[in-house]
Amino acid sequence: MRRIKLFYPLFLVLVFGLVSCSSIKQSLYRLGFRSYKNLYTEDLSKNTKSYTLYRDFSTVAKVKVTHFNKTLFKEYIRGILKSDPSEEKYKPFLDQFNRNDIYYVAFYTPDMTINNLESKDSFWNIYLSGCGKIVRPESIKFVDKNDWRASWLYSVGGDRWYKEYIVKFPKVTCEYKTFVISSFLGTISLNF
Repeated sequence: MRRIKLFYPLFLVLVFGLVSCSSIKQSLYRLGFRSYKNLYTEDLSKNTKSYTLYRDFSTVAKVKVTHFNKTLFKEYIRGILKSDPSEEKYKPFLDQFNRNDIYYVAFYTPDMTINNLESKDSFWNIYLSGCGKIVRPESIKFVDKNDWRASWLYSVGGDRWYKEYIVKFPKVTCEYKTFVISSFLGTISLNF
């Protein structure tokens, strides 16, 4: 009988606590506070992988990679850029998704001289592995901070020290793909 007497007040406190939390959330919503979650941010988190490469207890590289597709890119244009994806200026970008697998890469290295993914003599080797094949990128382009595509980094919570790249591969039809960045310092493998 004593257990029931002790349990009942705790149960009431828990129920009233849950009810008051939900009413506080509704009150904040009415006052103008909004959640930043939307369709774009949810899909972005599903399509983004990150990894930190360590060697001898120090950071060698940090990377965030997003596998962009046509749907996610349209959500990016609507949600972040507040624009219409059917505008003529976006058509060439949307057409590329039919021919290419496109990855946005935010890459950080403490030694900025080796953060040169776009260079022909890059310190890092990038490839895509899928269906038992290794596919080399068609192009790797550095994204300048003034480029309209650079706001992607802020969407994934990137550090300002990251450098952004767009990596395009020929279309790979495998269900599972692995994005790889490697050097003699180590290998980063991200499964998509």
